[in-house]
Amino acid sequence: MRSTSFRLIAALAVSAVMTSACGTGGSPQTSAVNTRPAGPAHGMDTSVLRTAQFDYDHKGSPEELVKSRDHESIVVGSVEGFEQGRDIYAVEGDPYPEKRVVMHVRVDSTIKDRGLVSDGRVYVDLDQGGVYHSGKPRRSLDDFRKAIPAGTKVMLFLFPDRRTAFRIEGAGNGLPSGAVLTVPDPQGMIFDDGSEVMGGQEDLEGEWQAIGSVDEVAIRVKKALGVE
Repeated sequence: MRSTSFRLIAALAVSAVMTSACGTGGSPQTSAVNTRPAGPAHGMDTSVLRTAQFDYDHKGSPEELVKSRDHESIVVGSVEGFEQGRDIYAVEGDPYPEKRVVMHVRVDSTIKDRGLVSDGRVYVDLDQGGVYHSGKPRRSLDDFRKAIPAGTKVMLFLFPDRRTAFRIEGAGNGLPSGAVLTVPDPQGMIFDDGSEVMGGQEDLEGEWQAIGSVDEVAIRVKKALGVE
């Protein structure tokens, strides 16, 4: 079994997945494999989304998040499913690609958008995790679909994908024609289980822990941005 560590570190040696944004207003940077566990919670298992750590400043409230980073799109919607994404070869001669999946989300409410919403949907690029020596992913699409069931309510704070690498195969995999691939802020994938909000890629701390729903987050974000 092959870990994602080498591939992620190598990828950073070539180019960052996203530009560092500690105090700059841009998007945070993927830095290393995340080894902390994240188990099932309220019918969702966010461990499938937690394959990497991020170099960023955690923001303790929705207001801090939107005022510190200039997201291209902020939407509320529901997960439709996961499709196979592209293969990324970080460096020349690497026999094992970094495999990606694309989460399809139907947008029910748009708070902010600069062209990332396509036909009422957004398409979110995610790491599929490590691969075996055969090249087969450790996690299948069914693993993602079971962990984050269709219909799950989610709020997303998104940037356009600007990934570069030595070679990218199947750049349009998992995307309908004309759709834009997006990447989430590390704190910008928030699920609603009906009684509280949960972070997708990162745990939510500070004021987030007292928030009971995605709708409450949306109200606070709109107020912070001056959106009616």
